[in-house]
Amino acid sequence: MKNISLVLYVMIMSIISCSQTDKTKQTETKNNGPILTAGNYIPTMLTEIKHFPKEPVYQVYVKNSLCLYEVLVNDYPVAKSFNYSQEMTPYSINSAILHSGKQKITLRIYPTPEEYSRSGDVLSPNTSCKLEVESVDNKDPNYPATPVAEFKLPTKIRMAGQNKDVGIPEFEGEAKKYYEITYEFEAEVPYKNEGWSKGQDLNKLDRKKLEEVTLKFYQNQWSLYNDKNADTVFSFLFQKEKETTQASYNNEKELLKIKDAYMKPFTIGSFVLEPIQDYDFKIFGDGKLISLQQKSSDPRLRSNSALWGKYKNENGSTVANFRNYYLYLPEGKKLEDGLEVIR
Repeated sequence: MKNISLVLYVMIMSIISCSQTDKTKQTETKNNGPILTAGNYIPTMLTEIKHFPKEPVYQVYVKNSLCLYEVLVNDYPVAKSFNYSQEMTPYSINSAILHSGKQKITLRIYPTPEEYSRSGDVLSPNTSCKLEVESVDNKDPNYPATPVAEFKLPTKIRMAGQNKDVGIPEFEGEAKKYYEITYEFEAEVPYKNEGWSKGQDLNKLDRKKLEEVTLKFYQNQWSLYNDKNADTVFSFLFQKEKETTQASYNNEKELLKIKDAYMKPFTIGSFVLEPIQDYDFKIFGDGKLISLQQKSSDPRLRSNSALWGKYKNENGSTVANFRNYYLYLPEGKKLEDGLEVIR
C-alpha cells in the first residue's frame, strides 16, 4: 500500500508540475505577444493598433544639390538617395519616433558622381542639402501640413572680388569625402513604443560573437525564404509590426498592402534569392541595433539589406526586393540565445 501511495503521489505531482509548466508557457507566449502567421497577420495587428482623435504623421523632405545623402532619425535609417537627383520627396519617419519629445535627425552626405560636379570625388563648395520636417494628421487627409523644423547645411564666407569685399557663402564641409551633422526637433505623438530603448549596447559585446549571431540569423531567414516558409518568417515579426503599424496608425487596407509586400517572395513564381555575400555589419540605434548590409557601391544596392532577391514584374522588368531587418538584444537576454527583430 505504501508503494501504491508513493506511486500515486509521484503521478499527481507530475501532473501538477506539467500543468504549471503549461501555464508558464501560455503566460510567456502571452507576454511575448501572439505568434504571427501569414493568415493571422491582419486581424492580429488590427487588435493591437489603437486609434486617436488626432494621429500626427511626421515627414522629412530632403532638398539636395551636388550631394548624395542618408537621413537617420534617432540613429535609425529613414531615407537615402545614392542615385543623384534633385527630387524633393517626403519620407515618413514615425517608425523612428518612439514617443513624444526631443528627436535627433542626422544627415550624412557624400559627393555626387564626378560627371555632376567639378570637385571630383570630394564635396563641392556649392553643395547644399536642406531638411524640412513637417507633420500631417492621418485622421484628416485635407489637414494642411504643419511645419515643424527646417535645417540647412552650415556655410562659411569666402571673400572674393578685386578688393576682397564680396562675401560668398560656401559649404563648410567642402573638399571632404563625407560629412555628417545632427539636428534636433520636437515631436508629439499619441502612442509610446519601446523600440530598441531597452536594448543592450552591442558595442560592449564580443564583436566576433555578435557578428556570428547576426549572420546566423540572416542565414536562417534565407533558408526560410528559400523553403517558402512564410508562417515562420512572420513569427519573427510581431514586436516590429506591432510598433511600426501603430506608429503609422494603419487601417485594414494598408495592412493588406504591407502583408502583400511581405508575401512577394512566397507568391511570385519568378522570385529568386541572391546569396548572402559581400556584406558589412552596421550598427545603428546609438549602438543598440545591428543590420547586415551590402558593401556594393552600386547605387541600386548600396546600404541595402544583404538578404534580397529578384523577380520579373508584369512588364518583364527585373525588380530587386530587399528583406530589411534591424536586430537588437533586449536587456537580460544572452547573445547566444539570439537577437530579435525590432525594425
